[in-house]
Amino acid sequence: MVKRKTRAKRSLSSLPKGLPVRGGGAGGGSGGKILNDSVNPFDATSRNKRSKHEVVNRATQKVTTQSALARALKERQTKLREELKRSKKSNAFVDGRIGENSETMTVEEQNLARLVKERSRRSKRTSKFSLDDDDDDGNNGGGELLTHKGKAIDLRSAREHVVLSDDEDGDTGQLDAVDTLLHFGGGSNTDRERVNPYGPQDGGGMTHSLAQQYASRKTELDDLIARRKLLKAERVKSKEAQVEAFEKMDDAFDDLAGLLKFRDKEKEIRELIKAQQQGNLPKDDQEMVDWDKEMKQYLFLERKVAATDRTKTKEEIAKEEADRLHKLETRRLARMNGEYAEDDDFSDVSDDDNTFIDHGRDRKRQRQRKRTSPEQLDGDSDDDSDGGHELTTRFTADGLVQVDKNGVVVGKVGEAKASNNNSSQKQLLSVGDRVQACYRANEQFDGQVTWYNGSISKVVRASDGSIRYNVDYDDGDYEDGIEPNHIRALSKDQDELEKEEKQKMQEMALKRKRQKATDKAMAEMPFVFDVPTTLESLHDLIGDHAKNGEEATLLIQRICASNSVRLDRRNTEKMQNFYDVLLRRFIAVGDAIYRSGDGGTELGRYKQLDALTNILYNLAQDSPDTAGAVWARRLGILQSAHAKRLRDAELMQQETGDDDEEISVWPSTGVLLLLRALGHVFPVTDKRHYVVTPALLLLGQYVSHTPVYTKSDLTMGVSCSGLLIEYTREAKRWVPEAHAFLAGLLRLFAAAPRERLGRYPCLNLGSAAEEESLGNLRYLASHAYDAKSGPPTISLEIDTINEDNYASGILHAALSILEVSIRNLAGSVGSAERELFSEVSECVLVLCPKDKTNPLPPVLVEKVARIVGAISETCTFEAPRAPLTRRATTTATQAIESLAPRMENWEKYSVSKDKGKSSNQVALDRTRRELKRERKAISRELRLDAAFIESERREEKSKKDSAAKAARHKAYAWLEGEQATMNQQVAQGGGLLSGGGTGAARAKARSGKIGMKKGGKFSRA
Repeated sequence: MVKRKTRAKRSLSSLPKGLPVRGGGAGGGSGGKILNDSVNPFDATSRNKRSKHEVVNRATQKVTTQSALARALKERQTKLREELKRSKKSNAFVDGRIGENSETMTVEEQNLARLVKERSRRSKRTSKFSLDDDDDDGNNGGGELLTHKGKAIDLRSAREHVVLSDDEDGDTGQLDAVDTLLHFGGGSNTDRERVNPYGPQDGGGMTHSLAQQYASRKTELDDLIARRKLLKAERVKSKEAQVEAFEKMDDAFDDLAGLLKFRDKEKEIRELIKAQQQGNLPKDDQEMVDWDKEMKQYLFLERKVAATDRTKTKEEIAKEEADRLHKLETRRLARMNGEYAEDDDFSDVSDDDNTFIDHGRDRKRQRQRKRTSPEQLDGDSDDDSDGGHELTTRFTADGLVQVDKNGVVVGKVGEAKASNNNSSQKQLLSVGDRVQACYRANEQFDGQVTWYNGSISKVVRASDGSIRYNVDYDDGDYEDGIEPNHIRALSKDQDELEKEEKQKMQEMALKRKRQKATDKAMAEMPFVFDVPTTLESLHDLIGDHAKNGEEATLLIQRICASNSVRLDRRNTEKMQNFYDVLLRRFIAVGDAIYRSGDGGTELGRYKQLDALTNILYNLAQDSPDTAGAVWARRLGILQSAHAKRLRDAELMQQETGDDDEEISVWPSTGVLLLLRALGHVFPVTDKRHYVVTPALLLLGQYVSHTPVYTKSDLTMGVSCSGLLIEYTREAKRWVPEAHAFLAGLLRLFAAAPRERLGRYPCLNLGSAAEEESLGNLRYLASHAYDAKSGPPTISLEIDTINEDNYASGILHAALSILEVSIRNLAGSVGSAERELFSEVSECVLVLCPKDKTNPLPPVLVEKVARIVGAISETCTFEAPRAPLTRRATTTATQAIESLAPRMENWEKYSVSKDKGKSSNQVALDRTRRELKRERKAISRELRLDAAFIESERREEKSKKDSAAKAARHKAYAWLEGEQATMNQQVAQGGGLLSGGGTGAARAKARSGKIGMKKGGKFSRA
């Protein structure tokens, strides 16, 4: 039977093999498309070749290169993959060296056995026909090698075997031609003709032999060595000559310097400066000085200043202040207990009444002026000052006498000075007295006596009544049993007495200062306080330690400084409670101003409020979140209190009689001043703010909902309206509550009575016109104003509010606030000024400042004229009304050039960590940082390696599981096939069954169960 050919025949339309087709298939393939006839096959083939030249703007295939990090990771993963594969293989190294595993062989026996084995391996019998075996004279134990140009042929690359046209003339080997010839005998034909390694031959015409070549080479080397030694000797000789020349020049320099005359430049500079100060400079020098001054004016170079310390952070400043307070408090407590530090100079303690004046120097000068001749000087004092005076014994006509170093006779030998004898007989010396003693006078040669200063350490009385002294000399020596005639008392001079007197006076002055310091420490305020949690505890501290308002402010500042949040974040809760206490303190001081005024220089309530505002601002800067939460809670309390007052306002007016005290629903003066301080603590230009926005709503509620009954209520309303306009002035927002209240206030001052009862923009002012105390405001403003008292003003003190001329101050304040607001909003409300200021315009028109019955003062007339001018300038009544736009037109604004250094992220910018440290500390910190970085890098590498190893393990496990799963599925498939065959046989009634115990099948076929059909092969008719 012939084998059938399964390969399909090529059709007539198919191309021959080898021709290129589109799509990458061969001609006649199913996936390839035949090229058009117009396409040249050679051009199509050349497209896949690399271009010979780079052409600009030609589309080339983009070559993607991996980054260095990606290549490093890939290399690392490859190495880890190989190591992981090797780690799962177990292998053992068998040491096959001779005698290495033998415990009985020594080192010599091992070496001998190895030598025998190596000699036997290299024997002629085994290596006779082996060219690769090692030779005794081989290269480093290797066999014979074929070389070319000094290199083994096997070690040269294929590129080195190619001889290029440029390399034919050069010698690229490692050895010279002569060395190659001498060692290996190679070379060209010309070398073989010129040199014969076996000596000259007869008739060969050789010029020299190999031995001659060796001799010439040795001669050249010897000459080279000799030249090098000669050059070295010449260099040494020249160096020695140069050193000798320098030494001679150094020796001769002193002689040359003596011939030169150097100027004293420092002296000349001093004289020049002195002459310049006196104005006596010569003409040439004066011209140079003027020239220098003129040239300095034209120098626009940047001034070089010394580097200063970096700006300290707020945490560092707070820590320094706290440390200073704790140090002062420690010193104060120590002074109270009578303990004084060694470095305490009592500079803070004044001693004007008990100033110590040193008169010793003046007395000494007077005494020196009185000494007009040498005879008036005291010789003993000179001897005492010298400390030791030598006396010499000489023989004279009067006998043996003692002579001092100046040749003056002091006395006879054996006799002391009469004054000294008399003083010793009359006065008995005691322990501690300063004396002069003759050291071992009985042992001195030839009666020579020397006196030394010392002090008496002990007085010894003998049984016969004689007295002996033990003396300790100033030089450290001592002597016992000195006789009285060999010792004399050292009289104190005037300087020592003055010194002792001065020391006593200094001790008394120090004692007085210490007493004053103790009294001052007990009387002054402590420097460190605990944080008070309630307003009552703060008032107790102020009552105990503060005498006036300035000290009360100082106490609060010390509490804040010693418990700052920047020192420890655990102080946040305490300072949060204290912040609320300060707000309540602020309100209490403001209420006191309403009742009693400033309080004079002793209390200074206005200064206290200024200081409290600064403290509240600083605390808000230290912890903004805490300050914002406290302010929001306090505003909620104020709003709740105002709502309760509004509910009880009508009931309170019904219960209050005419003679009772007036009750106001408006907030107190302290609350108003607190809201005024809020604008200095938080920014009021934000569109929405956590504290300012609720404060604006609260002020609007005060102005629009609170009823007005008295002039005090009008004052509060004007102040609240001013705060609303002040809050929104920079943001140029329009506040309808403030403008409505001020317009209604102007209507209260209308000239006609019927205008006062007209429509009020603010509903709470409608009932104010019916009040008796507010019905005559126009009359009071017209007749009660005193022009001599200056421009009218308003006040927050109750005594000033009840005065009759106060009405003019309210009207003046309302007009001023409206003028500021109108000029501020001009051009920023989208041409809607007519509607916004219509109520204000109507109320200004009803004032009639030049009314005949109640004309306004000239100051108010001028103010009305100014506000009318502001309204006429802002509101263009003649021009047509422009439609409102949803969004105002934006104008291009030019940004201000920033001079700040550019930083990628200014929030994370920090200065050098090593600034201000010593070099050792900088090196240590740098090493620590490097160690930290290395640890992080190692940890990162370990994590990456662990992740890669885990991924490889899981991948390998998944491969194994997939293979096992595939084998299991194959077995299941085979079993299912077998089971299907069995089911087919059973379905056919056992017709395919034969043998193998088919009795059970026959029984089932008879019964017709389990799929057996009746009438099958096993059924019986």
